[in-house]
Amino acid sequence: MSVAKDPRFAGTLIDGARMYAASADAVNDKYPNALHVLSHLLGMSIELALKAYLVHNNVERKELRKLGHDLAALYDRAKDFGITDTGSRHFRLSVLGANYKMRIFAYPEAASLTVITPRSLRQISREIICEVFEAVKGPELTVGLEQQPGLAILSSYPETLVPSAWAVR
Repeated sequence: MSVAKDPRFAGTLIDGARMYAASADAVNDKYPNALHVLSHLLGMSIELALKAYLVHNNVERKELRKLGHDLAALYDRAKDFGITDTGSRHFRLSVLGANYKMRIFAYPEAASLTVITPRSLRQISREIICEVFEAVKGPELTVGLEQQPGLAILSSYPETLVPSAWAVR
């Protein structure tokens, strides 16, 4: 059976997306200014959720590889299958994706970055995860788990942050 035709693979991907989002919540509780780490975790969460949606819609592994870590391209492809389209979502994914695709958050270098605050990224991550979770696992399970880690935002993300202060806390 093709990976794209195996419903378990989409479920595994969306569960991974939830785990990365829940991990971001845990990191935020301890280090709310850890911009690189939070951006990386939330980027992974969004990437896996979008890939789960694409797999659920029978996109082949070869195409997923071609899309790679390009969040804007993954989102554009997911829109072809009906994922909610908002200009704000596309903008935020494009800004995050510019650094995420090149793995800058995982391997930071001295540079000037244009970033989206983790608070905004966690919100978009939640929106996408909830929509994809419901598509892949169904509305009943979604309602039953809506307050669980990954689907719910279980951390209070600051409205502003001081990236250089992450280690001070």
